[in-house]
Amino acid sequence: MRSFQRLAVSIAFSALMAAGATYAGAADEPLGVRLVNQMNALYGQHASVRANHAKGAVFEGTFTPAQGADTFSSATFLKGTPTPLVIRFSNAGGVPDAPDTHPSTGGIRGMAIKFRLSGGGEQDIVCISANGFPVATGEDFLALLQAVGASGPDVPKPTPVEKFLSTHPAASAFVTTPRPVAVSYGTQPFFGVNAFKFTNAQGTSKFGRYRIVPESGPAYVSDEEAAKRPPNALADNLRASLETAPIKFHLLVQVAAADDPTTDATKVWPDSRPTVELGEIAVIKALDTKKVENELLFLPTNVTTGIEASDDPIINTRTEAYAESFSRRTK
Repeated sequence: MRSFQRLAVSIAFSALMAAGATYAGAADEPLGVRLVNQMNALYGQHASVRANHAKGAVFEGTFTPAQGADTFSSATFLKGTPTPLVIRFSNAGGVPDAPDTHPSTGGIRGMAIKFRLSGGGEQDIVCISANGFPVATGEDFLALLQAVGASGPDVPKPTPVEKFLSTHPAASAFVTTPRPVAVSYGTQPFFGVNAFKFTNAQGTSKFGRYRIVPESGPAYVSDEEAAKRPPNALADNLRASLETAPIKFHLLVQVAAADDPTTDATKVWPDSRPTVELGEIAVIKALDTKKVENELLFLPTNVTTGIEASDDPIINTRTEAYAESFSRRTK
């Protein structure tokens, strides 16, 4: 019941803020453009910030490959010396100054990682704190956002978003799942909701999804404690921890079985599927977020040799929307 109430509050907030805002753009506009337009309609337009995951904190880190990781993929960062990283933690939603516990975040956090590869190349990994995604296609994600925007406080029941959720069980499960608040970004697990193909030097390929697990284990606070914390506690607590030592995560890949769907992000694979450890992510120091974050563009399709995107349509949709948001905030 509590999670459903949280959903209701979140939807009510979006509807009130946007006054029933649904962007009525041209149907022939690219999907990424329509998604960003709709997010701007829901959350308001905020200059020089992302349309989604607007509130973030940027850190410097390193990645050290696990022994034998290069037998899983020939990706260059899985062998040799550590690779420098830029890491952005974030809260979902398009309100840049919203407190960590604000309903507009839906309790979803993000972790985006940019590997600075030797030779000048890059590899990006973009994860969220939920295992799975509410919809399987970009078109359905747009329809969900539009339904939220059309579900203002005076709209007759069932509202458009209630109708949408009634016909999309994965979306209903996603938004009603309880999401506790972590002690900091450094105690929050993250999941890659899309599948990628990993190929080693011998040409053997396997599909998998990323998982990022805090070395010290997940740690959360009670709802009561979360409500009393400062608005930026997730990032501030991580910064405070870094004064003592680096904060570390394990980068894993959950490997798909032959019959696991690799093109539907709503389908969560069983926990019984094996995982391969790729290596250790160490968060080393905080960067000046306001100074550096707008120059950062994290794309799920930004991959290196040995890693390929699957045919999951959400991957390209995310890339299109992220690129559109980047072009707007950097004008």
